[in-house]
Amino acid sequence: MSAAKELVPTRNNSCTLYELEGTLQALADSIYWAEEPSSRELILDQIGQVLQKTKEKRDAVVAFLRHCEQQQAFADAEIERIRKRKDLIARVQAALENRIVQVIDQFAASDRKGIKRLEGNFSSMRIQKNPDSVVITDEQALPATWKDVVLTIPASAWEGLLQRLDLEERDVLEKQVKKSEFKPDKRAIAGELKKGNEIPGADLKFGELRLVID
Repeated sequence: MSAAKELVPTRNNSCTLYELEGTLQALADSIYWAEEPSSRELILDQIGQVLQKTKEKRDAVVAFLRHCEQQQAFADAEIERIRKRKDLIARVQAALENRIVQVIDQFAASDRKGIKRLEGNFSSMRIQKNPDSVVITDEQALPATWKDVVLTIPASAWEGLLQRLDLEERDVLEKQVKKSEFKPDKRAIAGELKKGNEIPGADLKFGELRLVID
């Protein structure tokens, strides 16, 4: 608790609106740095006490929350700017590497192992053949033997299909399944639970309160 008190700024009951904004910023910074849940709870309690003051101070809290939203939007824009910058640098690097590959391939002599390289004082550059890869030119013309099919069906339908097969056929089919993933149909489950019906392994979590700023 002593660590939490160190994080929480000293509160002045008669602080001005300007001081309050600074207090909110300090409290927000304290929440960020607080490691223990008890410390965060103490800081949030301080913010709760601010909300119990005058309307002007509540407006300051709202203004600070909007400031937080603006800062997040700014961060998103900055992330997008950095992503574009990263993509640009990657394109420049790829173009430069492709050009260097052409230069080495055309002008560098092969060593005893057949490797072409250019030597520097402290580094070297060489070219190496990438592994062969497959290019699908016409997926429709590709025989079914060389394709996988991905189906999304109710698990009950899948279980019903397996039950219709004899043990040998079922074993053959299940061995050919490369990947199986069962996902709960939460929309259908919610509809059934809201009707008051019980579903083993599922429960209805009532919506929590959230803050709306008008």
